[in-house]
Amino acid sequence: MPSLTVLMALIALSTTALRQQLLASQQIPNAPAVVSVESADELIKQGHLAEAIQTLVELASSPQRPKGAQRELGIAYYRSGRLAEAEREFRDAMSEDPADSESVQMFGLTLYRLNRRSEALPYLERAHQSTQISNIDVNYVMGRCYIDASRFDEARAAFSAQFGIAPNSGAAHLLLAQILLQVELADTAAVEARKALVLSPDLALAHFALGKIYLAKGNTDDALREFESEIKVNPSYPELYKFLGDVYIRTNHLPEAQRALTKALSLDQSNTGPFILMGKLFLSDNDPQTAVTYLEHAEQMDSSNFITHYLLAQAYRRMGRKDDAKRELDIVSTTHLDAVSKERSTN
Repeated sequence: MPSLTVLMALIALSTTALRQQLLASQQIPNAPAVVSVESADELIKQGHLAEAIQTLVELASSPQRPKGAQRELGIAYYRSGRLAEAEREFRDAMSEDPADSESVQMFGLTLYRLNRRSEALPYLERAHQSTQISNIDVNYVMGRCYIDASRFDEARAAFSAQFGIAPNSGAAHLLLAQILLQVELADTAAVEARKALVLSPDLALAHFALGKIYLAKGNTDDALREFESEIKVNPSYPELYKFLGDVYIRTNHLPEAQRALTKALSLDQSNTGPFILMGKLFLSDNDPQTAVTYLEHAEQMDSSNFITHYLLAQAYRRMGRKDDAKRELDIVSTTHLDAVSKERSTN
């Protein structure tokens, strides 16, 4: 049986080993944290941007600045929305290492977000041509920059790469047409949609895109022709019947409008558009009671649409419900002013 002295020695050794194990597993609260680019990167990934910035500022300003510190600081600033500071850090990172394609790419993205797209494009192209694998798909951003520069063939190639389709296909031309519509370049969108139909005459949504362009310009005859052509290749698309109903209302073909909007609602009742147009249709047909049924349903789905409230005010007034009409007009004024204020604040 071991002596008391031996037992005490064994206990001391066990205590020392236990303390070392606790330190190794970082279970002791006072163990110092390791400050490094890697630990800052983990903070960024976890969303602790303020802590990451504090760590990276310290690293970037140290005499033995570790490689990648400024790039990571730029990323932290970028994700925090501090774009001017991000621009500065990425510029310095590129000066330090011209082969750092991630800094080049992030510098381009920062310029894009600063709405300096013509400046951004060369950096995005340079990063895109790099053999290094990027962790951000910049094809959409490049496509938007190409659109701003009126380089539409290159824009189509960029968007095609983003969506994984052949750049010279009908689908690629239609994709570009739809994006051009979003940025309100309707005439160029029409050219691309027509090219899509030349390459793929039965391509779904190409006639629909052309119809929307004609309708936006007030050309109801050509819009109607394109929507009817779309029905032949894409008869189950609910949005098509909504726009078709709109054309018929504008041209005062109310029975045809009702049939089209009924088809839209049969295919999809999650969209307020057909309900609002039904209300407008029945107001045109001097049936405010039925109009209210559709408009109140649209209001329950989306109470922020001031058009719904405006049409409801008209319907209530025709029904002699003056208080309800006044309430809806008050909502129109408030909602419209809020929308204008919001739009101004974002511009």
